Amino acid sequence: MRILIFSEIFPPYVSGVASYVDVLKKELTALSHEVLVVTASPNIKEVFYSQMEYNIYCPAKKTDNKYGFECKDIKNPNLIALLSDFKPDVVHIHTDTKIGYLGLTVADKCSVPVVFTIHDYFMDRYAANSSRMIWNLKTIREKRHFCDMLDNADVVTSSCSRAAIFVQKADRRRRILVVHSHTDTDKFDYHNTSPAAVKKMREKLGLSTNGTVALFAGKLTIEKNLEFVLTAFAKYISPADNIQLLLVGDGTETDYLHRLCRTLKIDDRVFFTGAVANSIMPSIYSSCDIYVCSSEDSLMSMSFVEAMSCGLPVLVKEDKEKIVHKTIINGTNGFVYTKKAEFAQYLKRMSELSEEQRLRIREGVRRSLIAMEEDNMAQQYLKVYHIAIKKYRSKIYK
Repeated sequence: MRILIFSEIFPPYVSGVASYVDVLKKELTALSHEVLVVTASPNIKEVFYSQMEYNIYCPAKKTDNKYGFECKDIKNPNLIALLSDFKPDVVHIHTDTKIGYLGLTVADKCSVPVVFTIHDYFMDRYAANSSRMIWNLKTIREKRHFCDMLDNADVVTSSCSRAAIFVQKADRRRRILVVHSHTDTDKFDYHNTSPAAVKKMREKLGLSTNGTVALFAGKLTIEKNLEFVLTAFAKYISPADNIQLLLVGDGTETDYLHRLCRTLKIDDRVFFTGAVANSIMPSIYSSCDIYVCSSEDSLMSMSFVEAMSCGLPVLVKEDKEKIVHKTIINGTNGFVYTKKAEFAQYLKRMSELSEEQRLRIREGVRRSLIAMEEDNMAQQYLKVYHIAIKKYRSKIYK
């Protein structure tokens, strides 16, 4: 099968969406399918076709959306002709930004079905420093883009059933096929990182070599609810607990979170890396002790899965959908909390473990993730693609 994938962001940029698409491409390719990824880059001035990577990069301009940039020219006739010559069997879109619209154009020109994967909610992408009026205007625009993808897709998927709530809020009725996030468990394996490398990475990040490090990795945006983590940390975790927070990534909330740390007087115990290369993320995960997540609205993130693959127990905030209960067994591979005091209690519990106990937990967390993985993403999506093709054919021959 020939699959044309459209994603505004792709490695080396660090993002859950980028990692998701990267894993999917590798798995599909390993099954002998031909996959071409179309993505954007702010570092080029014209369309670039990388034959080695088998990706097409489109010039992008900086924007205030959650990716930090967006494709500039989606009506380039040479680009559309190049993509049409690929002769895809299916177009798979992972964004409702301009790259997503390029995907719709190519799908229409090639008369092939569209699969749209929801990774976030349209209200996630506004700029945090917008005025209320600008926020309302941007939300209306983002909702329209989101709905355009829903209305033109033959099949809609997501990594989590919560996406149905997003669709409902967008005033649409679409069935969501759930395809669970997977990761490259060989790449994200703490066994690949030696104790000496862990020590070196901690020193490079400015972390204590003998303390407990709690990690968050991802876009520093409002829906991640990191204010909850920082205020809980400030209130219940003292310097004597020897626990540090590491926030990996960048986003619209970065400056605010820096200011908040200074206000809470925890800036000497909270470390920001900014955006980092995807290639060093396995070493960063392996150098930490626990992964923290406080978002109440996000879907099943790739960083969540990658952290577990590296043996990090996950500390996640309970949500009304109870999605986390399907993957987290309290005390085995992580903890589910509801209040700030519980969050701090579990952090302290981890900090009190011996090195032997931590290693035992790491192995258990990794085993629990591998046990959850049945069909990989490629195998799941091949079934989705065949459904989309069947629906598209029944629609055009009706």
